[in-house]
Amino acid sequence: MTLRLPLLLLGVLLLAACSSGGSDSDGSAPSYRPVPDDELYARIAQLPGVEAVDIRYDDTWPESKYRGEITIESGADPQAVLDATYAVLRQGRPDVAISVRGVQDRTSISFDLLDGRSGIPANLEKRYGPQPGDGTPPGDG
Repeated sequence: MTLRLPLLLLGVLLLAACSSGGSDSDGSAPSYRPVPDDELYARIAQLPGVEAVDIRYDDTWPESKYRGEITIESGADPQAVLDATYAVLRQGRPDVAISVRGVQDRTSISFDLLDGRSGIPANLEKRYGPQPGDGTPPGDG
């Protein structure tokens, strides 16, 4: 009998935590319809300078994110290609991080145009504005 109350309280707390309904900090749904992941990946594959796309959505705790890599054509500007990739992904799921790297001529390339932990939602919003965006990187200004 003495163990029932703590177990019941633990169960209620776990149920409340699991039923929060997603990654929105205020619990509200996005004010737009996210572009489906497969469509985002297809759009990225069509970007100039992209040879191959290996990106997936990962909802593993503690942070949901798009992760993976793109193969960038030799001679293409890898930062510009990654910038366009991140801008396209901002049309997808709400408030997720992005961790996509490039591979060009067998060299791994990280995206350097964002500050600090580059792909966190706050930094993404600073660079690309609020979601969903239009898939176009901002100007250099």
